[in-house]
Amino acid sequence: MKLLIVNWKHPSDPDAGGAERYLARLAELWSSQGQVVTMLVPRPAASNSDGPRPFEIIGAGSRRSVFRDALRFLKQHGDRYDRVLESVSTRPFFTHRVVGDRAFALYHQMAIDVWNIEFSFAVGLVGRYLVEPHWVRGMRGARVIAVSRSTKDDLQRYGVNAIEVIPPGCDAVGKSPPHHQSSAGPRLLFMGRLVRQKRAADAIEAFRLLQETWPDATLDVIGDGYLRRSLEARRVANVAIHGFVSEEDKDRLLMDADLVLIPATREGWGITAIEAAAHGVPVVAYDVGGLRDSVADGKTGLLCRPDPVAMGQAASGLLGNAEERRSMASAAVAWAAQFTWERAARAVMRVLAGA
Repeated sequence: MKLLIVNWKHPSDPDAGGAERYLARLAELWSSQGQVVTMLVPRPAASNSDGPRPFEIIGAGSRRSVFRDALRFLKQHGDRYDRVLESVSTRPFFTHRVVGDRAFALYHQMAIDVWNIEFSFAVGLVGRYLVEPHWVRGMRGARVIAVSRSTKDDLQRYGVNAIEVIPPGCDAVGKSPPHHQSSAGPRLLFMGRLVRQKRAADAIEAFRLLQETWPDATLDVIGDGYLRRSLEARRVANVAIHGFVSEEDKDRLLMDADLVLIPATREGWGITAIEAAAHGVPVVAYDVGGLRDSVADGKTGLLCRPDPVAMGQAASGLLGNAEERRSMASAAVAWAAQFTWERAARAVMRVLAGA
């Protein structure tokens, strides 16, 4: 089968996230199984290239123009491909309008309240209540795969019915050594881009409140973004902001962590929660879309009201209950084991091939 994957970010983009990882893993696995896979994405900066891949990459314009350029490409060359899989992170490509039933959409998330957090009041208002609803309604005729039940439910409110829910896999599943507790004080971890919607500031504030009970606790912050300088300027005791780290260093920090804090505004799925679970580390996460799907509340971690006080209280209580954390750690590893890339690739291919 000849497959074209369409996305608005290059897999080597510095801002690439869970959606890009999902697509890259699908493309790699399908290519290894004999499928002919091409990925159409914006052209990367030369410094962002990370070497050869087992599938072809076609560069088409910039992040802004790729939505137009992808449809232009399909009008000219769409008949080359048996299936087209577009990735949707808020804005769709509407490939079904060009290639019809050969098109599928892998829908990661709707932005909804992220509009109000990442943009000005006026832009956020227009985006949330006019632009995004218009985009989503335009997908009513498309064949949609949702990455989580939360995303499926969001889409259904606008008349888009996902044909299946297929969560992503996780690189850490089955590869990481078991979690071991440090002999020092409690260690907490935040992993994510340092942008408003990920709410790293909430994790730091929750940690600051927690220090009243656990003064020897530490918080490691993994990730980078436009908020890094302002977060560093807070100078909260025992907080280390590492920026981007290697996979080896991330694994090491996860192995040493007692809890992972995830205070995101919303997620399509919440891959960070599964990474933590694969290492046997319970999480304390905000009770929002996506995280409700990737965290088994009370079993692999705790969901709390979306504010730093509630997160600090939940984390402090969990640190004080070693037996509950051990039980969660064991359940978390078992929970994460089901989320393999092989399973995700098989499930998505089954949908594509069954069309």
